[in-house]
Amino acid sequence: MSAPKEGPNPLRPYYVPPAVGNNAGTSSASQPSPSLGVKYGSSPSATSPSFGSSARNILADMDYSDYLSDPSPSSTATVKALAEQALWKYTSVFLAQPFDVAKTLLQVRMPGSAAPVRPRKFRAVQMKPENQIKRAGFRYSSAESDSDSPTYYTRPKPTGLTPPRRPRPRRRYGSPDRDSSSDEDEPHISARRWSTHILDIKSPSSLTAALSTLWTKEGAWGIFKGTNSTYVYSILLSTITSFARSFFAAIFAVPDPSLSFQLNPSAGSVGGLDILSSPTPMASLAIAVSAAGIAGILLAPLDIARTKLMLTPSTHPPRSVMSTLNTLSSWTLPWSIAPVTFLHSTLPTFMSASLPLFLRSKLSVDPVLTPSVYALAIFVGQGLELGAKLPIETVLRRGQIHIAQTGSQAKETQTVVVAGPYKGLVGTMRSIIYEEGERTLKAAPVKADTTSRTTSLARDPERKKGQGPEGLWRGWRVGMWGLIGVWGAAAMGGAGSKGGEF
Repeated sequence: MSAPKEGPNPLRPYYVPPAVGNNAGTSSASQPSPSLGVKYGSSPSATSPSFGSSARNILADMDYSDYLSDPSPSSTATVKALAEQALWKYTSVFLAQPFDVAKTLLQVRMPGSAAPVRPRKFRAVQMKPENQIKRAGFRYSSAESDSDSPTYYTRPKPTGLTPPRRPRPRRRYGSPDRDSSSDEDEPHISARRWSTHILDIKSPSSLTAALSTLWTKEGAWGIFKGTNSTYVYSILLSTITSFARSFFAAIFAVPDPSLSFQLNPSAGSVGGLDILSSPTPMASLAIAVSAAGIAGILLAPLDIARTKLMLTPSTHPPRSVMSTLNTLSSWTLPWSIAPVTFLHSTLPTFMSASLPLFLRSKLSVDPVLTPSVYALAIFVGQGLELGAKLPIETVLRRGQIHIAQTGSQAKETQTVVVAGPYKGLVGTMRSIIYEEGERTLKAAPVKADTTSRTTSLARDPERKKGQGPEGLWRGWRVGMWGLIGVWGAAAMGGAGSKGGEF
């Protein structure tokens, strides 16, 4: 007597128990369960729904509102977000431009090239005949007089007591008199044409002195020169760098270094780059450095035009970006400054991207286990990056203005400072340290013993040729203050939480 067939288990409505016997496999596989048809309200012979429709129904039931604030932003919201981001970027460039202009002036300026004194102007005054006779009177020689300035109101001495002098050349009545100090007395002025646009910067290392002198000479237009070109350059540099980095990462199947997968990106990445989570950190580092070098080489003509706009007077045309680019001899990178340009573009990226890897692999400093020590190490590393970047930037700015002056299609490029020579990377650094200008060395006081008391005598300060090593780090103070400001904003949870450059 066979056992009765059990019905479907209410706790397992979709489970069909196997039948007992030899035809168990065929009966269970060929006959569908009647409970399935009753469950879905269809006959067993009805066609089952397709995979696409079932998947669509499953996705429609999912709710992502808890994870996405705005899952489908409109085009208006997207345009508004881009406009706000562009405005914020332009505002940051606009506020930092005066310091960039002053730093560039100090980097390019030849020491000791102060502006000459302008000749004195005299008004043409109608003089009486007796005054004209006195004006054309004799000179006198006296032991108490140090100069040969003419005297107009003294009695002329006999000609026998005073040796005759060569008569002064006649000039037109009412023309300005020449000053006693001519341009030939100063060798650095006689070697070039005298220009009224040369700034007389008192201190060669003070940004405030450069800003005040530029403000006095050219006003507000002078300290904000090149703002538009700097803005365009920064936008194109970040765009080309990101595109090249993503392109190389896709080609070589390497994670994009600009994408951070850590829990705390502000402490785990520097400048938006993260190679710690990459399976091949060295490959990611090579991709990041190569992308930065390519972007710097492609945008080198725009950087030359930007430097030219900052160093030329604000009253001299052209002042637009495209017009300044057209004055250059070529829109490609000149070979004379190619090594300096590549090194200036790649060295900061190499140092900032490799520092987290060095800290974790060599010093065992992890951003998750020791966040405070890691943040302090990153701050020190960015200070070292600034110190390594400034000498190369000084040489690059001199090379760029040299290219703009020698290869320009314009008549003559006048600058607000006398630009120092460009002799390559090593040659320019050596010229800045040992050849350009003079620096004063501090002299220690010397004590002299006498019979009655001890007096302190001070030596004359010793002067040495060249600017010294400090000539390569012009503008480091504003760079450090900008770095402190960025990290201060990061500590308070501001916009600079991912680090960056002032």
